[in-house]
Amino acid sequence: MRSDIPGRVAVDLLSIPPLIFRIIRRKLIMTTLADIDIDIKFPHFEIMTVLKEEGTLHVAEIGEKLQIAKAQMTHLIDKLVDLNMVERNTDTADRRTINITLTDKGSAFLEEHVNNIINAVREYLSDLKEEELEALSHSLRNLRDTLLKLQ
Repeated sequence: MRSDIPGRVAVDLLSIPPLIFRIIRRKLIMTTLADIDIDIKFPHFEIMTVLKEEGTLHVAEIGEKLQIAKAQMTHLIDKLVDLNMVERNTDTADRRTINITLTDKGSAFLEEHVNNIINAVREYLSDLKEEELEALSHSLRNLRDTLLKLQ
């Protein structure tokens, strides 16, 4: 019956993020970032990725998008500023608000290492058959498109 479908979908949706977190974020990205000379951890990478996608954001906006506490955000942003990956700027409309912007160095770093991560994911998926990869790709595109409709 249709009435139990939303419940099954809810359970399925709740099971996906932890799998993605464990498999993709922790295993692949941490392994890829471990090979670089700069002391950047995954949350730093996530912050730079959000800035690349969204442009200049307030610290609170970044924390909200990534579900990172404000106290932790300050520490993470400090590290990225020290590495010249991002810069802080005072908001022209409200001087109490600090905006964070990705620097050219941060953008170049991100571009270089996104390719490394994509290659690591490709290698990780290499054991799957062509049909399995097609099915996974199709399912992920459908999931993305459906979730975008729900925003």
